[in-house]
Amino acid sequence: MKKSLVLVILLLCIIWTGCPDFPRIGPASVERAWTYYEDAEFDKAILEFEDVIEDEPDNAEAYNGLGWCFGKICSLSTAVTNYNEALNKQSSLIDPYAGLAFAYSDLPDDAYAIISATTLIQKDSLYFFGHDHDITWHDVRIIKAKSLCNLGDFASALSEVTVLNPSFSCNVTTPEGREALLNEIERLRGIL
Repeated sequence: MKKSLVLVILLLCIIWTGCPDFPRIGPASVERAWTYYEDAEFDKAILEFEDVIEDEPDNAEAYNGLGWCFGKICSLSTAVTNYNEALNKQSSLIDPYAGLAFAYSDLPDDAYAIISATTLIQKDSLYFFGHDHDITWHDVRIIKAKSLCNLGDFASALSEVTVLNPSFSCNVTTPEGREALLNEIERLRGIL
């Protein structure tokens, strides 16, 4: 009797003081993965998205989520691979284009950053990322303008900047004008 009472008390103590992390019981969830992402728990989000893909290999949103997670932890090539896989699975997704614009800009691969940004803007000119409202079409246009400057297309970069700040103007055919444009891009990056 005393042994069973001690055993019951011991089990209750273990339960009340916390259990180790046992494997999840129940299916993986894209929603749970995005919650981890929004809480900046990128390692947990990656595992959850990977579990979703294991159960549903054609789940484009899970690949998109992996892209954003890997982008946040600066594994940019892996992010690009996952964004592209998301688009291969479901071409109507929009978020991967924003992610691609950011990743390509940071790699740097300015030509692909421009293509991704242009595609996103054409699909949704008022874009915002549903899992981080600080990421909007403004950011995508700034990336596009920066990449255009990097490729020497200052006139097109100026067009992107004037969408964000219609009162800005400069003569991009002069070194001073190009410097003013670059300064405006940096200023916009800081306030938008």
